[in-house]
This record gives sequence, C-alpha cells and structure tokens, in this order.
Amino acid sequence: MLLKGMFRFLLLCNIALLGVWKTAAASELIAEGEEKNVLLMKNGAVVLAHTGQYERKFPVNAMLDGDLRYYWASSPQGPKGKRPQSFVIELQQRYKLYKLAVDNREMDEEQFPGISAREVRFSVSVESAKSGWKPVATLEASQFSRKEEVLVEPVEARWLKVEVLSNYGFRLTEINELEAYGKPAGQAAPFVDPNGVYQTNYGLLKLEVDGDKVTGCYEMDKGYVHGATNGRVFDVEWIEHKGKERGKALLVLSSSGFLNGLWYDDKGVLEGPWFGTKLRQNSIECEPLSAAMGVGFRADTLVNQ
Repeated sequence: MLLKGMFRFLLLCNIALLGVWKTAAASELIAEGEEKNVLLMKNGAVVLAHTGQYERKFPVNAMLDGDLRYYWASSPQGPKGKRPQSFVIELQQRYKLYKLAVDNREMDEEQFPGISAREVRFSVSVESAKSGWKPVATLEASQFSRKEEVLVEPVEARWLKVEVLSNYGFRLTEINELEAYGKPAGQAAPFVDPNGVYQTNYGLLKLEVDGDKVTGCYEMDKGYVHGATNGRVFDVEWIEHKGKERGKALLVLSSSGFLNGLWYDDKGVLEGPWFGTKLRQNSIECEPLSAAMGVGFRADTLVNQ
C-alpha cells in the first residue's frame, strides 16, 4: 500500500510539473512577442488545398477569417459514406507554434445535432506543402465551445495540415475557426511579386502594387479594385456595374503565386471565396485607371489614391 501510494504521489507530481512546464513554455513565447493567431488570413495564412466545402457561403476560408458569424461546412458525402476532411494551409513565414485551437461555438449544431467536428489532427511541415509532415496534436473539439491545447514542446511550421477525423454523428461536418499561436522563427520569407494577371473563379484579375497600395481590374462586369497591401495580404474594395455595386475582399497570395480569400457585399455579408493562380501572361481586356473611371472615380481622386 505504501509503494502504491508513493507511486501515485510521484505520478501526480509529474503531471502537475508537466502542466506547469507547458504553461511556462507558452508564457515564455508570449512574453517574447504579443500573442498572435497566425492562422488568420489578415496575418498571412492562406489555404492551398482542401477536400471540399458545402457551397460558397460555407467556404474553407471562413475558418481563417476570425469572424464567428461564418464557418466551414463539408461537402456532401459520397456513396461510401463519411471520409476524412483535410486542409493544407501556408503560413506567412516559419513560426514556432505553442498553442492550437478549434472553435465550434456558432454553427448549426442545434438545428443539425452532431455536425460539429470532433477529432481534429494538426500536422506541420517546414519542408513543403506536400511533404515532410509531422503530426503534433489531435484535439477533441467540443460542441458549442472552443477547445485549445498548449503543446508540450513548441514546434516550427511553415505549412499546416488539418485533418477532421470525426464529428459528433451528423452526415456533414462544420467548424467555426481554426487557430494557431506562435512567434516568428528565423528571417521573414520573401513575398512573390504580386503584380500581374490571375485566372480566378470570377475570370481574369489584374493587380498593380505601388508600395502599400494596390489597384486592379477584372474583366467580369468591368470591375475595379483598390486598397492596401503588405505584398501578401490584400484588403481591397471591389466596384462594378458603373459603380452601382461594391463591397470588400480580403485576399492572400501564397509563395507559389496562388491567390485565395473571401469577398463580401456592401453590408459586409460574406458572399464566398475568391481565388486564382498567377499567370505568365499580362494581357487582359481591362486597365486599372480606365476601370476606375468607368465606375465613377474622377482623375484628380485617382492621383491621391
């Protein structure tokens, strides 16, 4: 009995020390820089690949927007039943990650019981978006709440693979937000040249960057875009139909020239994903200045944009 009691005491002490160590490791990283969710699009995270989404109003990108009003829903399952859902996400640069989280707070769980993601596995790579994967944690996400896990030991990552292994029983799966917290590891990765033409799900789009400003045009509906950028993240306004329709878009450019993000209407309501690949060609049947004039901008206004 004495030996059993001593063993139990030592086990509890080790568990307590492990919890203290994990908290200390996370606190040390936070102390070195403000806590930052590096999986937000506005912080440079971009989805490179995924297994599917239900429709454009429930896109994968909604898990990286920081807005609980919007969320991802899986695509309808095939005849063979449920299959694991997965997403590959590129971070703005290499980070040393110490905490991961899955948020299921605001979804359709009440209407469709069991739709919340349950087992969610995170893997990291510093090699490429297709290889070098190392599993680091499997979270059991909760219904109607947010679940986070502090890693026993911080890990370096440039790419994350997130796999949804199960849910709580419904035929579809949903997630509000994915989160990862860390600090930069090493030098910042150089951005690719954003200037050029992109083949997108809404036709050809041309972007021209000057410092921290971006202007552009797209052939569909003779549209015009303008806004701010750091060379990777583009926070823009889109305007079309001679200025009668407008809204916002947040787009992120990957290291391979893949542009991916979300667009919103004039009231800030999510309309869906906007994505495309940079082309080698620069020919397009629009030009930013002419497009701006076409939607109602005056020449003197454009000079000061």
